[in-house]
Amino acid sequence: MDDRFELIRSFVVVAQKLSFVEAADSLQIDPSALSRRIRRLEKRLGVRLFNRNTRRVTLTEAGILYLSHSQEVLAKLDQADALVSHLSAEPRGLLRVTLPVVFGQRQIAPVLPEFLDRYPQINLDLSFTDRFVDVLEESIDVAIRIGQLQDSQLVVRRLAPNRRVLCASPTYLQKYGSAQTPKELEEHSCLNFSRLATGDIWHLSRQNQRIAVPVKGKLRADNAEALYQAVLGGCGIALLATYIAGDPLRTGRLKTVLDDWKVPTTDIFAVLGVGQYTPSKTQVFVDFLVERFRPTPDWDNITETDTQCHVP
Repeated sequence: MDDRFELIRSFVVVAQKLSFVEAADSLQIDPSALSRRIRRLEKRLGVRLFNRNTRRVTLTEAGILYLSHSQEVLAKLDQADALVSHLSAEPRGLLRVTLPVVFGQRQIAPVLPEFLDRYPQINLDLSFTDRFVDVLEESIDVAIRIGQLQDSQLVVRRLAPNRRVLCASPTYLQKYGSAQTPKELEEHSCLNFSRLATGDIWHLSRQNQRIAVPVKGKLRADNAEALYQAVLGGCGIALLATYIAGDPLRTGRLKTVLDDWKVPTTDIFAVLGVGQYTPSKTQVFVDFLVERFRPTPDWDNITETDTQCHVP
């Protein structure tokens, strides 16, 4: 007898991907086997769920109706699984995690051996990407996100602050001087992160003062590591998170600029799925990160008086 839930899960994945090849890859089965599953489900229901031709796959009217109810049923089943696994004496199973590329590589990857040693029954499947990942649609257990979060029904845990500083290399500052006021940034080569929510505008504050500075420079990139390497190489002034710039600021390879002006601090979050019950494997992973990053992350322990620029 067919596993009914297996057929339903297969249908939902195909409906989400609208591609048998992509769905089969996600389910790690052969596309022909997936097609047979869908045919068995359609035979069981007595209706056609998909319109298929050589170029595209679409849902029929029955398929659209069945999808909404199927997702609800599977969500209830996942909740029941989570409830049982929560009671497990030892966290176990595959944990799917998505992380921002640079933060994940620099701050999370180095601590994972300790986590895996502490929880030997957990296996990690990591995806390093800066794109927005839908944790429900892509079956992700934990998504690490930086910045402001949109309101949702997802469970969220704050891991650490994301403090950012203006900085440049001593070589650049000796050659071009340092900005003494925010306005002077407009005369410098400012290296900007193209995914910045405010675009080519840097927002700075000092006490009750607020200022928006339009910036331009020799390099604009959607990767913070590229900006970091350019700053180290003397290409200009950049707005970098301390999880990237912390070590070189402590050692003097970088110097802060406009120390009396601050950049708005955002946060780093762990985003979990929907539901009252969190699987133990997910809970212990997030707890581990909270333990490592609080009260103050190592990367944020910067003695600012040692990092200030005194170049005239």
